[in-house]
Amino acid sequence: MKRMNIELPEYALVVRTLLRGDHPYRRLLPRIDESPVARRIESPLTPLGLLLDSARVRIKPREGYCFVDITIPAIILSEEYYQRANPIDLYLDLAHELMHLRQFAEGQNLWDNSLHYVDRPTEIEGYAVAVEEGIRLGMTEADIMHHLSNPWMDESETARLRKNIEQFLLDHPGCS
Repeated sequence: MKRMNIELPEYALVVRTLLRGDHPYRRLLPRIDESPVARRIESPLTPLGLLLDSARVRIKPREGYCFVDITIPAIILSEEYYQRANPIDLYLDLAHELMHLRQFAEGQNLWDNSLHYVDRPTEIEGYAVAVEEGIRLGMTEADIMHHLSNPWMDESETARLRKNIEQFLLDHPGCS
């Protein structure tokens, strides 16, 4: 499938010149405060400035994409993914993971193994902010489904995740 080439606004452009190691989140996305997704991630318990000031990203030579390591806490970003990812996917994934940092700061269980990955409220909310922002930026439904697809889910799980996201967005109107 050919991906839509979306021209991203300045606030969504990830700085791609950083080396391996630990970096402030704002170093990767210096204008994230201007993004509607940042306002969606902010909560009364976790003001945006506080979250962005404390958020860290660790670029590592590893397989995969990105995730939150709650022992640090920080976003762990695969060096290869950081260097080669489609710009919109990288931006949306960093927004998704920032949501997880906020959830963790508020005491939510990011790794609730009693629920399937696509049914975890924390994953649904993380993907929902990314999907809402992707749609706002012009992604098609096919682009969204491509973004949601990953090696640990089959097509039916991806479809169930998309349905869960749609319900979340209906239940929690955002700032689109």
